[in-house]
Amino acid sequence: MKTKRLFCFLMALTMVISCFLVACKGDDGEKKTAGQIEAPTDTVDTSKVYDAPVKDLGGHEFMIYSKGSAGATGGLATHEIYADQYNGDKINDAVYTRNIQIEDKYNCKINWTPSGSSYLTMIKDPLLAGDYVCDLMFGRVDYNSTLMLSNLIVDLSSLENLNLEKAWYDDFSMSKVTFEGKVFNAVGDASTLDDRTCWIMYFNKGLVSSFDSELNLYQKVREGKWTIDLMYEIMQATANDENGDGTMTLGTDRFGYITEPSTNWYHVNACNVTLSILNADGTYTIPDSPKQEVLDAWAALKKILAVPEREVSWSAAHFKSGLGTFYACNAGTLLTISDTPFDYGVLPMPKLNEEQDKYYTGVEGVNFVGFAIPSTASNDPNKDWQKNGFESGEEQSAYFLELFSYYSMIHLTPAFFDQVCLKQAVVDVDSQEMVIMALENKLLDPVVLFNWGEINIFPKVGSGSNNVVGNDTNWDTLTSTYESKVQGARTAMDQFMEGIRNLGL
Repeated sequence: MKTKRLFCFLMALTMVISCFLVACKGDDGEKKTAGQIEAPTDTVDTSKVYDAPVKDLGGHEFMIYSKGSAGATGGLATHEIYADQYNGDKINDAVYTRNIQIEDKYNCKINWTPSGSSYLTMIKDPLLAGDYVCDLMFGRVDYNSTLMLSNLIVDLSSLENLNLEKAWYDDFSMSKVTFEGKVFNAVGDASTLDDRTCWIMYFNKGLVSSFDSELNLYQKVREGKWTIDLMYEIMQATANDENGDGTMTLGTDRFGYITEPSTNWYHVNACNVTLSILNADGTYTIPDSPKQEVLDAWAALKKILAVPEREVSWSAAHFKSGLGTFYACNAGTLLTISDTPFDYGVLPMPKLNEEQDKYYTGVEGVNFVGFAIPSTASNDPNKDWQKNGFESGEEQSAYFLELFSYYSMIHLTPAFFDQVCLKQAVVDVDSQEMVIMALENKLLDPVVLFNWGEINIFPKVGSGSNNVVGNDTNWDTLTSTYESKVQGARTAMDQFMEGIRNLGL
C-alpha cells in the first residue's frame, strides 16, 4: 500500500500538469479555477475507487476538532479541513472545492473547532464526561494515543465503514501507529502534514557552483553518491569568515550549513537508523546500549553537525539572505520559501555512505498527525446517526472519514504537489524528482514518535554558543545519555503496550 499511495502521488502530479496545460490552452482561452477542474475517473486500480454507497446524511454537521488555528501561516500551520471561500491559494481552493462537493452530494455540513496549542487540554475532560464534542479529531498521533489509553477514541479497524486498504491511506505511516492489531490514527491524503513534516535539504545553487561549476548534485543523488562526506567537502569550501575577524558570526559570515538543533535526529534517520528494533511479531525492543549503527552514524555526522561551518537558526531567513550553502528543514518550508532571491534546489538528506541502499527521510514527530474518532460520537444529542441509518455515531464518523479521505486524494493531494512542485516553490524538474524521492522513503521510529521515556536525545546534543556549532563537549556523551534514559523508555513502552492490551477488558 505504500507503493500504491506513492503511485497516487505521481499520478496526481501528472494530473496537475495536465490540468495546468489544459487551463492555459483551453478552447475558451480562460484559466479554470480549482472548483472547475473535474475529478478523474479511475476504473483500473480498485484501491483508488470509492465504492461505498452514496448516503443522504440528513444535513448533519460534521464537526472536526483539530490542531491549528484560524488564520495561521507557515509551512506546518495548517488544518486543511475548512475554507470560507476561494482565494486563489491552491490548497485553500482544493479544500473549499472538496467540501462543497461532499456537502452537496451527501447533504451534510463540514465545520471545525481549532484547538490551538491546547489539543489535549480542551478535549480530554469532556470526553471523559461522555460528552458529544465532535465527529472526528485531527491531532498529533501521540496525543491521540494518550486518549486511546483512556478508551476515549475508537479502534478504526473495528469499524465496518472504513477500508484501511484503500490508496488514500498511507499504510507505511499507519503501520507505525498500529499496535496489537489496533488502529487509532488514520494517516493519508486527508492531510498533507505527513508529507510536509518530512525533512529535506535545500541548497544554494550559486554557492555550490562556486565550489565546482561542473558539479550536478541531482545526478550525484541518482548515482547514490550524495553522502555526508560530499556535503562536508562542499560546506568547508563555501563557508567564509566574511569580515575576517576570525570568528563565525550569525547573520554576518557565510556558513556551509544552516539548520536547526532538531535536524540532528533527521540526519540519523537519513542514515537508515532508528533507536528501536522492530521484531517479527510487530513489537519493538529498545537495546540496553545504542545500536552500533547509531554510533557509526553519529560518529560520521560529527563532521557536518559539530563544526564551526554550521549555524543553528530557527528561521529560513539566514539561508534566504544568501549566507548559507545548505539548509535542512521540513518539506512544508517549500510553501514559504518561494521568495528566495537566488536559485535554490532541493535534495533528500545525505546518505551515510555510498554503500547505503537508498535515501531515507525522517519525519517530525511533534507535527505528525492523524484522524481519530472519539468514543462519544454516538452521544450526539440529535442522534443523527440513527436517522441516517448507521449502527452508531462512530460508524457514521467512519463513513464520513472514508469519503473525506477519498475526495482529499482527488483534490488536496494534487493541489499540494502543484503548489510545492510546479510553480510557487520548487521551480526545476530535477527538484520535483527529489521531492518525490524524499517522500517515498519515510522512516519513523515509534520510540521517538511517542516520546517513550523522553529518549529522543539527538536534538539536545551538539548545540553551541552564539548559535554557532563548534566541537561541543556534549557530542561524545551519546552513549551515557542514552543509557541514562533507556530504562525509562522501556518502562514507558511497556506501559503503553499493556494499556493497549487492556483496552475493552
